Amino acid sequence: MQKIIYIALFLTLLLDACSVSRKSVGTNSSSEIADAKILESVIVNNLSAENFHIQKADISVTQDNFSARFTASIKFRKPDTMLITVRSRAGIEAGRGLITKDTILINDRINNKLMVGSPSVIGPKYGIEPALFFVLLGDLIVKETDKNKIINCTKGISTEEYEINGKRVEYIIDCKRRKATMAYFEGDVKSGNITIRFSDIADIDQMKFPRLIEISDDLSSLKIVLEIKKIERPWNGKIGFVPGQGYKVIVLK
Repeated sequence: MQKIIYIALFLTLLLDACSVSRKSVGTNSSSEIADAKILESVIVNNLSAENFHIQKADISVTQDNFSARFTASIKFRKPDTMLITVRSRAGIEAGRGLITKDTILINDRINNKLMVGSPSVIGPKYGIEPALFFVLLGDLIVKETDKNKIINCTKGISTEEYEINGKRVEYIIDCKRRKATMAYFEGDVKSGNITIRFSDIADIDQMKFPRLIEISDDLSSLKIVLEIKKIERPWNGKIGFVPGQGYKVIVLK
């Protein structure tokens, strides 16, 4: 249950395998194209390239016999501050989470708990490094040394593998849309493999993002579906976090 709450709050701490939804894949060419500018243009399309506010996202979580539905809002300010607020379908706040480069704070309003920790504990426990959080929203995250890499597109699709902070990440890229349609995180016996599929790619006011995100964990039978309903980008608002008074403090470790 703690893992489900954490994932719901960060919408998103999640999972991938090696198949891809063909519905979201373009087929602009039957030939093979090698081009460094394709990768560069995919990175330019990252949602996190600017401040943004996802004002409404619908989230459904299922695991074994458990299921839950939430709505969420997500605020992000560069370079590294993100606030996620999760509410019930009736609009009652269930919790909110703040993450920065060196801090995680989660107000669990259902259980009156304040979870505190460092992003460094997240990768080993949940399978996704903090540096890769935005992959969950369809961004392509690579090391600086890989940004000029030449990628091969065959029939409009490229499959690329990178290593970031010791974590192997595989992307399937739609070369025509310049967006990832799948990301795969290879896990271990504790975290499992995580698969994220991106579809219904929106192209609005020079902003590209997946409206539908499907996340699955092959180890725990966890599945999360995120539908982005309303988003503002660029966004110039503020981010604030007030810890719950009298909450029991839980250290994430």
